[in-house]
Amino acid sequence: MKKHINIFLFLIAVSFFSCEEEKDCVGCNMNPKIKLKFEASATRELTDSLLANINGNLIELVDSLDTQLSADDRNNILAEVSSLKEDSSKYSEMAKLFRTGMTKINSIEAPGSSGFEQFQDSIIRDFSIPVDMRHDTSTYYFTYHGFSDTLQLYYQREIAQTFDGVRMRINGIGVNKELSTFDSIRVKCYNRDCSNDLTTVFIYF
Repeated sequence: MKKHINIFLFLIAVSFFSCEEEKDCVGCNMNPKIKLKFEASATRELTDSLLANINGNLIELVDSLDTQLSADDRNNILAEVSSLKEDSSKYSEMAKLFRTGMTKINSIEAPGSSGFEQFQDSIIRDFSIPVDMRHDTSTYYFTYHGFSDTLQLYYQREIAQTFDGVRMRINGIGVNKELSTFDSIRVKCYNRDCSNDLTTVFIYF
């Protein structure tokens, strides 16, 4: 009897520590996630350059309104000024976001995965994205600020039985560079397995 009680107490203890470990394991459940971090490097430089050109042209057009012009020429210039002001406002907003390290993701599509509604029309810098557990790859299509890019990740799927149920995990996370179109992508692993809970994918665009 004493032996059975000791075994029972041992199982309770193991179960307790397993649950505690699961709580610390982000994404170690039925729908593992991978953490992404966006860094707008090239796009920020391009945006700043475009904004400088637009504002420079805007100043020249406004100054030209002080000269002698025909009615048609004045109307054409005013129309162009109005258009440039809209562009200036748009790129100013983008430049401000990029300087603060944030990105506005308009939409994310990924065949085989779900739950992306929470990421749409929100200003974010990094987040965890679900993977397709039916395949060894997940492909994501991003649209942001009028741009579009593709990211494909590969991994190895693992299913583990714990005291509180079945848990799924992924290891060996990497990037398919042939299909991914961002300027550059770097995978940083914080353990030997490159598991989903200890891996961050840095995306530069």
